[in-house]
Amino acid sequence: MAQAAPDDEGWKHGGWLRGQGIPAPSGPHAVGCVDVMHLFEGETLGLLARLFYPTDRDSAARYPYADFCPDMMYYKGYFGFKKIYRPVSTVLGRLFSSLGQFKTPALYGAPFIDGLRPRPSQLPASNASGTGDGIPLSEFKPRGEEEEEEDKSEEERENGVAAGGSSGPESHPVVVFSHGLGAMRTTYSAICSDLASHGYVVASVEHRDHSACVSLRRVPVLGTHGQQYEDAWLEYYHLSPGENEFPVRHRQVLQRSRDVRKALDLLALLNEGTEFQNLMGNGFDFSQFKGKLCLEKAALMGHSFGGATTIMGMTEDLRFKCGIALDCWMLPIHRDLYDRGVSQPLLFINSYEFQWEENVRSMMKLTKPPDENGHSTCQILTIRGTNHYNQTDIPFLFPTFVLSLLKMQSEINQTAAHYLNQELCSLFLRRYLLRDPDMQGSVPNLDGCAPGHSISLIFGTNLHIGSVANDDNDDDVSNNVEHEDGTSSSMQMPPTAASVDPDPSQA
Repeated sequence: MAQAAPDDEGWKHGGWLRGQGIPAPSGPHAVGCVDVMHLFEGETLGLLARLFYPTDRDSAARYPYADFCPDMMYYKGYFGFKKIYRPVSTVLGRLFSSLGQFKTPALYGAPFIDGLRPRPSQLPASNASGTGDGIPLSEFKPRGEEEEEEDKSEEERENGVAAGGSSGPESHPVVVFSHGLGAMRTTYSAICSDLASHGYVVASVEHRDHSACVSLRRVPVLGTHGQQYEDAWLEYYHLSPGENEFPVRHRQVLQRSRDVRKALDLLALLNEGTEFQNLMGNGFDFSQFKGKLCLEKAALMGHSFGGATTIMGMTEDLRFKCGIALDCWMLPIHRDLYDRGVSQPLLFINSYEFQWEENVRSMMKLTKPPDENGHSTCQILTIRGTNHYNQTDIPFLFPTFVLSLLKMQSEINQTAAHYLNQELCSLFLRRYLLRDPDMQGSVPNLDGCAPGHSISLIFGTNLHIGSVANDDNDDDVSNNVEHEDGTSSSMQMPPTAASVDPDPSQA
């Protein structure tokens, strides 16, 4: 995947507590984003997601780069997830906020590339909207429709923009993204922005199952009859000492599966042009997406716990045509799923340092041998020299000495790891979601054919794994489980569940 040199990298910051910044998206389009919260009928928590989408590069001068951390509560949530004493986490949160926000390469509230002028919302803006200080988006004015239309070529006006940056049908494929344990909707802004720069519309979900570091709610102010809302927060759930982990995580992954399916339902509402109340109150005109989304080309992605969510969501909703599980944590998945299998194409992209035998054995129960074309519709790839953080934004936000102190520094260059990860995602989506004819032959970095594949890739796993077929008599196997507090105990687990909880700092 060629790296596109951005016109402006204003989202990057210097300073002793600043890293190199999130890499520039590699696609031809600039990236916009906006937060959306919607209550479906009968719900109290609602769906919260950040939408990433392609926008015009000229929007960079008129819209703010989105904050990585939309509210100080998320800093407190991150530190609380690490079990830092609450008063200390509050002080650290204020310190990081006072040093200035980390920014992402997505322009908050910029118009959709095929869209219209935003209009003011009836709701007051949430202070956690991500513009930095709750400024209504109506104050950020795009250029006029006439000027925008003049800049379009005749082909663009007729056909719109297809994923991959080429002209095609006037619709955009969609991706739903699920975060890992202790993360939130912006933790993967590098991945989501990169996908959007190639024409995808990405809904990055913030889960409501108490697995996010914290999660924002908007609740009606008493006495206003639903006309005014204020912010409230769902906190991360820490396991109690000795608590059986699998039932907790399995309940959570079932809730997460419902969340990602609701995200796809929301994208369907946007495509239909159905009016709805966005509780974030940010003045964005979602009618810009009407008729512009290709729901027949929907993929599901996630990291760590989000990888398990990807597998569960795909089995429960066949609208997802394929899935990508990044450094997947398999513990939350019940053995019944392995009996059913996954019918859609699925790609595991693992880091070199995070995985362990039981976890990979669980993945291998879902993999499939290559077909007559040499393509495997469910396979494992491993990137050498990487750790669990390389598929998040964390390595880009802090300088090397901080990453080293926190034991987050990877052997491979973090930017190179990011672009290789994104190339693998792009190739897989082009083959199985977009059905790109150029991807139907042998592709070195997907199929392992030489010459041409990256020397940083392992086709399979770096671990030595025995047979995965003989699990029929394992129902009474007692597995050693590492808990969030670092202690371990023996407990009954479904035989196909992975037996180690990931380090909570490696969400």
